[in-house]
Amino acid sequence: MNRRDWLAAVGALGVTLAGRSSNAIGDGAKLRVAQLRYAGSWDPRPRAPLVWAQEVRFRTSVDVQLKPTVLELGDQALFYHPLLLLLGDGRFRFKAAHRQRLKKWIEAGGFLVIDNTGRTEPSSTFDSSVRAEVEAMFPGRDFIKIPPQHVLYRTFYVLDFPAGRAIHRTFMEGLFIDGRLAVLYCQNDLTGALDRNKVGGWTFDVRPGGELQREKAKRLAINIVQYALCLDYKDDQVHLDYLLHRRRWRIKPPTID
Repeated sequence: MNRRDWLAAVGALGVTLAGRSSNAIGDGAKLRVAQLRYAGSWDPRPRAPLVWAQEVRFRTSVDVQLKPTVLELGDQALFYHPLLLLLGDGRFRFKAAHRQRLKKWIEAGGFLVIDNTGRTEPSSTFDSSVRAEVEAMFPGRDFIKIPPQHVLYRTFYVLDFPAGRAIHRTFMEGLFIDGRLAVLYCQNDLTGALDRNKVGGWTFDVRPGGELQREKAKRLAINIVQYALCLDYKDDQVHLDYLLHRRRWRIKPPTID
């Protein structure tokens, strides 16, 4: 089964589950921005997944569930979700059985999005844990820099750089399986740009680019969801003229001091 077949099966399963209580397509068929809970600092940006889902609903035609979804690697529901967020700013380590299960989920077509939420700079302990876990799951495969020409930067918006709460890195890294970007690693605290406080204001200032940078972070979040659902369809020739036309609205990345 290829990844598109897997996504179709997941969608069909959602419709089936929803149909048990209703003849209409219910919440079971909606995309969920699911977050992984693990032993460690797993929830440093508690309201960011909700804001992420809201932005997807406001800006696209993707039918998304706004209710927060938190999963553990042992949950049976894991394989019903094509997108999973792994956030953190400290050391962690998965159990061997959970690591193997995550590997199977990724190989089956799951898209793992990792966000290093270190404050003044990317967390070195989280970074080392991420790389150790990926190496344990996929020996001999390293993260590589994702080129700016990759379809991830133009699945919905045309972007030039990975904005987040900060710009610690002007690139993201990824693990590719059979040409598919399967694991995405951002060290710019993307979710920090999306997180809101209890009264609805933004939790963090965004630097060095301010609110324009926050907007670019929202757009990156949208692109990530579109890639998780559609992969590289925007590489098709039919989209070329449209994408070239939209490049007149590119915003250059802010300068890092």
